[in-house]
Amino acid sequence: MVTTTTRSTATSAHSWLTLSTGTIVESDDAPRHHVTQHAFGIYRATKSIRLINECADLINRGGIAALIPVSASDAYLEAIAEQIELFARTRTEPGGILALPTSGSTGAPKLVAIPASGLVQFLGWGEQHFGFDETTISLSLSPWNFDVSLLDTWAVLSAGGTVVAADTARLYDTNYLTELLHRHRPTFVQVVPATLDALVNLSDADSYDTVHDVVLTGGIASQSLRAAATRLFPQATFHNIYGSTEVNDCLIETLSAEKFAGADSLPLGRPINGCEVFLGTEDEVQRLDPQMPDAEGELLVRTPWMALGYIHAGAIRPLPTRENHCYPMRDHASWSAQQLRYLGRYDRTVKIRGQRVSLDEIEQAARSTSLAEMACAWIAEVGTNTELHMAYTTSNQTLGTPSSLVLRMAMSAILPPFAMPNQLHPFDSPFPLNGNGKPDLASIKSLTESE
Repeated sequence: MVTTTTRSTATSAHSWLTLSTGTIVESDDAPRHHVTQHAFGIYRATKSIRLINECADLINRGGIAALIPVSASDAYLEAIAEQIELFARTRTEPGGILALPTSGSTGAPKLVAIPASGLVQFLGWGEQHFGFDETTISLSLSPWNFDVSLLDTWAVLSAGGTVVAADTARLYDTNYLTELLHRHRPTFVQVVPATLDALVNLSDADSYDTVHDVVLTGGIASQSLRAAATRLFPQATFHNIYGSTEVNDCLIETLSAEKFAGADSLPLGRPINGCEVFLGTEDEVQRLDPQMPDAEGELLVRTPWMALGYIHAGAIRPLPTRENHCYPMRDHASWSAQQLRYLGRYDRTVKIRGQRVSLDEIEQAARSTSLAEMACAWIAEVGTNTELHMAYTTSNQTLGTPSSLVLRMAMSAILPPFAMPNQLHPFDSPFPLNGNGKPDLASIKSLTESE
């Protein structure tokens, strides 16, 4: 275990990052494979004490700190370095920048430029909303190049708290996770569905009553996963948070353990203070308001901590925006009975068998059966035909992974025949994860092709 505590000399929380007032434990402090110059730095996001301090220092000096996945190839690193160096040499606007890759980036890297001023505002919101202080102990499960780390790591350190830097390569090592929880007794835990899946594989006999806030973000978790989380953290309040790398967190719903465990699906929540959320169609854009009539459309968001845009060709390419300078999230949502609910991604709606099908709805149908904890659907071209595939896992190690036939029968009671997958692929082990800690579709497809 490596522990560090240093004190910042910064004089203004409004313009400076003060991450060094906090403490990091369990940091590997691995060698930093990175490119660094005076005006910028590109870092593989190892959970290193030196990394977090260098990034904050560079941003405070007006430089650009880019965090990329630990698993990124040398070619990826070189492409990032070329983009950042050109941008650093030609930019004219002042102020430090944190550059993060979008969670869905494939092929050419896509870096989001987050200004220091917006970053500081977001850290201040997280500190105030969750009451972070020197007594806070946050269990950091996701990679630090993933935007969720801005809340569970950066905001906690800024408030003087402690971050337990879990090794993301060991998330499914139950002995390792159990040891971290027993040794450090965290008070704050943030999870995406993949990391929640890892946690609930711990022994049913274990529970951790020091945890008083659990945040779910970055996706949809099955009801059985959520119920297991309430047993693991019996004293916690639960929060569902929605956002993206471009706008950061913008919606939050706070729930009791009973509601978090029992709901068929979770509402997206209400706008965080200072954030504006709209539902847009081709004809109109409506601001989210308690008095708004039932509606559905694309989520449009504006936040105080929005990114400047994407770093591209030596400049910042502004975010695409619609009315009121809002960022189109490409997520379909509905407003009904005073609740905002996620309906699926527009770019995950495909046409098969002459019908439009949402891959999100297929995955949700699998999870709602309680037979599948995680699901991942995709389409494949086979000759002149289009086939629908879905891989699935379960965290119930006692019962094992249900057969494709059993799951197909359960899903057929929910989905119309044209939306049923042609092929179901059971996984006896967890899904492989990408550099942001989310299911890696390319690896999942590769594994199913070798069956």
